[in-house]
Amino acid sequence: MAVALLSLAACDAAPPRADPKGQQLRAELDQMTKDYAACIDKGVAAADVSQDPAGSIAIAAVKACRPIRGALRLKVASFDLLGHPNHTANQAEIVAEASVGVIEKDLREQAVVTIVKRQNLTR
Repeated sequence: MAVALLSLAACDAAPPRADPKGQQLRAELDQMTKDYAACIDKGVAAADVSQDPAGSIAIAAVKACRPIRGALRLKVASFDLLGHPNHTANQAEIVAEASVGVIEKDLREQAVVTIVKRQNLTR
């Protein structure tokens, strides 16, 4: 009898839950953030660090990755609207710009550290 009840319970089990849109967007955001960081890292690795200050080199590397930054900002705005459906598009843009700004600041600071290390090795 118990086996019959267990087999019936197994038949009534809910199907696996589909991946919610938020999780999909989060995965896309994570990948885009990695792509943005990789773009900046690539620019820093290819830069001539012998002449210019580290900050200037880092800023140039960040500027070269503006298309990826723009796409990331749009994706963050979409994510914000999903989580906060009462936000206006303008509010979502403000949140996105602030969020991507924090990411950019961290990446730029990491780039400066990397550049300074490279500069110290060449002196």
